[in-house]
Amino acid sequence: MTFVGGLYRGPGIGRYGMWIRSEHANSHGKAHGGFLATVVDVAVSRGTRAFLADGSIVSTISMTLDYLEPADVGSWVEIAASVDRVGGRTVFTSARVTVGDLWVAKASAILARHRPR
Repeated sequence: MTFVGGLYRGPGIGRYGMWIRSEHANSHGKAHGGFLATVVDVAVSRGTRAFLADGSIVSTISMTLDYLEPADVGSWVEIAASVDRVGGRTVFTSARVTVGDLWVAKASAILARHRPR
């Protein structure tokens, strides 16, 4: 996230946000899909670690991201990540990406859970 910019943690577990800057944009002046995928991946991982609260490390096994609406440069984008199911070695999560009331994207991810020894 150092190269992408500041990802701010919001109130509660799994709530994050950041400003969409020009370096996050595609040639149309909208948030690039790869940028959104990176931010969602980080938010889901951080939110899952906070939810588990046992020192587990997680890594992404798979993630799907559906782009619903474009997001303009200068917009504040919010990511709400949630844990849907926790198994012994995997965690199933989902996230919604919004700008105000506009749904920009929705995601689901499966994470591998690595428990501390």
